[in-house]
Amino acid sequence: MEIAFLTIFGVGLGLLIVTFVVGELFEFGSGLADNVFDFGGDAHVDLGADATPFSSRILFVFATAFGGFGYIGAAMGWPVWGASALAIVGGLAIAAGTFFLIVLPMSRQQASTDVREADFAGLSGQVTSEIPAGGLGRVTVIAPASKARVALAARSADGERIPFGATVRIEVPGPGPAIVVPLAPPPRTESQ
Repeated sequence: MEIAFLTIFGVGLGLLIVTFVVGELFEFGSGLADNVFDFGGDAHVDLGADATPFSSRILFVFATAFGGFGYIGAAMGWPVWGASALAIVGGLAIAAGTFFLIVLPMSRQQASTDVREADFAGLSGQVTSEIPAGGLGRVTVIAPASKARVALAARSADGERIPFGATVRIEVPGPGPAIVVPLAPPPRTESQ
């Protein structure tokens, strides 16, 4: 019995190491989590960007903990049912702790940095690379959700030149270059 738990521990640990080195091995949770956590109607449990308790990493953490706790129970001389119960409870506790304390918070943090083109409509930005007449330049804006500075390819709405440093408003965000209109004249420099 001890050898069975030790084997499960070794296989789980080996697969867990391989998974962390090469990435997610199987897509267990891709559709399964949507079905498990869909309660009908408008209710929906949002687990974050791609977090699922059925990912290969969490399953391999469970297998490793299951084997380890089962081995401990068997080594202490517990009967098969006792060692198995300890293995199940210990495996679930470690897997749940890993999911809720590590994977889920990291997934939510990653999801909060996602930026969509539609988020930029109506925002003000600054021209960081001159927009020539009929051509493309670059505009920098602050993303509303993450507060990150984002540089976008941009073109003038009327096809006119917009100089470096001008404040602009994004009329039409991507895909492709954003369409912008100037809000204020650029700061004057001695070379102008």
